[in-house]
Parts: sequence; structure tokens; C-alpha cells
Amino acid sequence: MRGTTVHPYRLQQLVASVPDGIDADQRARLLAHVQTSDGCRARADRVRDELRRALDGGDGIATRALDLACELDGLERVQQRVDGWLTALVDELTAAPSAVRYDDGVPA
Repeated sequence: MRGTTVHPYRLQQLVASVPDGIDADQRARLLAHVQTSDGCRARADRVRDELRRALDGGDGIATRALDLACELDGLERVQQRVDGWLTALVDELTAAPSAVRYDDGVPA
């Protein structure tokens, strides 16, 4: 997952693939991951817009633009990581449990 963020629509598809029957703790974990991903994306969008406005000009804007550019860089890196965590959690929650079998072919 390193080096690329997941498109929000793809994340929605992944989350929708999680079975309804997961327990409350798993559902809470999933919700926390989704909210973190969405929150990071929204914050990056706000900073990106503010940076565009700052780069359009004005007095004393150069320092602010640099601060915004650094913040945006950090948010984009964090977004990659958070999306990776969410994807891994969805993989974990959607993995089909495999029955343990002994030599006699009977499930444990």
C-alpha cells in the first residue's frame, strides 16, 4: 500500500464488503478506521485549498504557504498509512475462517 492512497470510492467498496455479522468491537474498530481516513482526507483537502489561495499572492504569504505545503505533505503521507491500515483491517474482517482439520479429515 506504500506510495499510493486509495480512492475514497474504493475504500467505500472495501468497507461495504465487510460482513454485517461482525461483532460490536470489530464494528467499532472499522468505524474508527473509516473516520480517521475520511478525516485525514478532508483535512488535506482544506489545507490544499488554503495553500492554493496562499500561492495566489499577498503580503507575508510566503512563510504561510511553506507551512501549508509542509502540513499537506505530512497529511498525504499519513493518508497513505491510514488507508493501508483500513485496507488491512477490511482484509482481516473479510477473511473466511478456515476449519482446522486433523489427519482423519474431521474438522477440529
